[in-house]
Amino acid sequence: MHKILLLLLLSATSLSAAVDDAAIAQLRAAGQAGVDRLVAMHDRGEIDEQSYRAALDRVCRQRDCAWSHLYWYTDLDAAMAAARAQHRPILSLRLLGDLGEDLSCANSRFFRTILYSNREISEYLRANFILHWSSERPVPKVTIDFGDGRVMQRTLTGNSIHYLLDENGRPLDALPGLYSPAAFLSALREMHTLATVNLSAADVARYHSTRLQSARVDKHTARLVTPSTAWDARTLFAVSKGGVELPLLNKVSFGTRRVITSAKLPDDPANLGAIDESSTSVIRELRESSPIASMKDGGDFARTIARLEQSIALDTITNEFELRPKIHEWFVNHVDANFAELNAFVYKDVFLTPAEDRWLGLLPEDTFTALRAEGLAVSH
Repeated sequence: MHKILLLLLLSATSLSAAVDDAAIAQLRAAGQAGVDRLVAMHDRGEIDEQSYRAALDRVCRQRDCAWSHLYWYTDLDAAMAAARAQHRPILSLRLLGDLGEDLSCANSRFFRTILYSNREISEYLRANFILHWSSERPVPKVTIDFGDGRVMQRTLTGNSIHYLLDENGRPLDALPGLYSPAAFLSALREMHTLATVNLSAADVARYHSTRLQSARVDKHTARLVTPSTAWDARTLFAVSKGGVELPLLNKVSFGTRRVITSAKLPDDPANLGAIDESSTSVIRELRESSPIASMKDGGDFARTIARLEQSIALDTITNEFELRPKIHEWFVNHVDANFAELNAFVYKDVFLTPAEDRWLGLLPEDTFTALRAEGLAVSH
């Protein structure tokens, strides 16, 4: 088996697309066990680093899988079959774009670098869940050309959510948006218990009713602002120009540089958002690939991490006490929970990005841009 896998891997990293796809398909068919074997082969020095990472990402179906070592199903029926065979619940990620690509939506990128790469979280996920992801829609991308050879690529802000499903695909709970590693792990443990005690539909509704009341009683509030050069410049726009450019600028993901202006936080918010050594190493490598010298040399890396940890702490509170209660309430009012209906509700009423709005609120029909066809193109 070892020799076969080694030959398959060598084929998977060859220049032949046909052999490549066939080999990856066979490696993926082995599931998490196949991922673990590839990791072991790398640890023994049998695969060069570049080939290993390229192959592993394709087998995992997750970008930067070298840190998480997590296998993801992309077909829900296959995930449910595996869940029934192993008697495990499913953690199903819904995102914009493709988890295996660099430019998936902003939250999913932070999941990869901060949550899935966390050693304790990745170990818990491998031991207790079947992992699955699916795409809500392609992720909208923005390219900013500064006209002198400098180009910036970003995505439009898109939200992601982790659904808890039983082995038959019945939704039991959900975590909207980004949580801190500590809060995410705590929620995973609670969700695993919820999924393994064989609750009736009425019991699940009662659980969410209790959680809803708890969120209302112990509600934290946070007022967030996101300063950056681009945002600060908004106040200088003329009214006509601002009407055209502000809707786009407000939705572009420039990163996490949030600060607290008014918030009721735990005594140690930095600890709430604390990032472990494994995740820190991912962040450092991503920054060091930058063409900007200060980033390539690390820059003020400690300050970057501190800002990120503060932002994660605030995201956790916002998502848990403002967004998630809406999901608890949905479960209370939908005893016979349906996954498709829950997902439609989340993107329409929680994330405010309904599927029917193909332009994500960026196409106000009463705004004139002085561009031919308003700068729009639609390929069929």
